[in-house]
Amino acid sequence: MMNTDYRYQLETRKLTGRPQQKTACPQCGRQKCFVRYLDTYDNFSYLADWVGKCDHQHSCGYHYKPSDYYRDNAWLRDKPARRIVQNPPKPKPAPPLQPLSMDLMAMFHRPHSTFWRWYSKVCAEKLKLKPELVRQVYEDYRIGCNREGNVIFWQIDRHFRLHTGKIMRYGEDGHRIGNPKWVHSELIWLKQLPPDWPLYQCLFGEHLLAKYPDKTVCLVESEKTACVMAAYVPQCLWLATGGCDGLTAEKLECLRGKKVRIFPDSGCYAKWKAKMQSIAGIDYHIDKSMESHPHNTDLCDLLMEEAEHPP
Repeated sequence: MMNTDYRYQLETRKLTGRPQQKTACPQCGRQKCFVRYLDTYDNFSYLADWVGKCDHQHSCGYHYKPSDYYRDNAWLRDKPARRIVQNPPKPKPAPPLQPLSMDLMAMFHRPHSTFWRWYSKVCAEKLKLKPELVRQVYEDYRIGCNREGNVIFWQIDRHFRLHTGKIMRYGEDGHRIGNPKWVHSELIWLKQLPPDWPLYQCLFGEHLLAKYPDKTVCLVESEKTACVMAAYVPQCLWLATGGCDGLTAEKLECLRGKKVRIFPDSGCYAKWKAKMQSIAGIDYHIDKSMESHPHNTDLCDLLMEEAEHPP
């Protein structure tokens, strides 16, 4: 049932019964991330094309409310709201990237996480890989560990700037326990970063594009899968989006000019295919083979299954 207690509401399918029409944000300019306010008293018309909220709360934060609209257009306050606006707000530039100190990586560079124990054991015993190769992969990705023994997957871009780190807890069997935490969130909580610190994520392993410029790039969802596949198929450079929703135009900007093979987890092929069709300038091939397996199966799962049950 529609809630019309408030005259102006952000557009949703539940409210209108029609698909949500996201547009480009008037501040950051990114496409299909801006949700506009509707006038529920005026046939659900848009109040104005720039009255709304950007999805990118951290990196953009644009939120121009109906109250702001009438504050800037006082003469319309007692008149029916229409789509014509006299004084649109001037877009503010997106805040610049504020990379974290690389000293953080040195502080947490200790290969004693539960993830490392699982990874090194699996690579040596199940995949029969040389220990020096396994260690080299781990060092390449510059994987860290916090005091609780949880792994830190650092996000370092191709210019070697540290964006953040994903903190993950793994069991001895290599399965994730609980939800991830983030280094930047911990620093904000400790008041070592301001509350409005802008987060810009990048691909896990992106910094290796400079070290291995001639390798074909293989893109997967999980950092864990990228690490395992990098040791098993070292001829390719394995990068990770960090999740099914992590495939974004901003993250893929670094892959222009590269040959890219994309391996979505089972169940995400259609979503990733649609996303890639909206991103121009990337030379890619998207693999569909995982769709024949149970939901959320990835290359690492298949590799572990084949190692345990060889043909």
